[in-house]
Amino acid sequence: MVQVSITVGLVCLIITAFLLATMLGAMFSPDKEKFTTRIILSTLFFVPCLLLVPLSFAAFFLLATMSFIIGITIFGIRTALELLVDGIPEIDDEGNIVQKDTPVPPTAPWI
Repeated sequence: MVQVSITVGLVCLIITAFLLATMLGAMFSPDKEKFTTRIILSTLFFVPCLLLVPLSFAAFFLLATMSFIIGITIFGIRTALELLVDGIPEIDDEGNIVQKDTPVPPTAPWI
């Protein structure tokens, strides 16, 4: 199972790096007539893209962790837990929190 996960991760890494290298090659050689130049540039960009893709994943996780820590610092743990449990409230155009009407249960015992 671990070997399959590693293989799938490497395939995704190579595909992402290939797509990024192809995009960079097309950016620097936008003319379709210069197809050979585009292939050469994409090939040259492939190795740096193999290094750039894992670094971008690491940067994303660092940025997400930092924003989580800053969010908890600003709003506090209690507010964050309330938002997770109750969800983000709906706010109308004037800035008031919209309260949903709860249905009134029947009071008669025969209903």
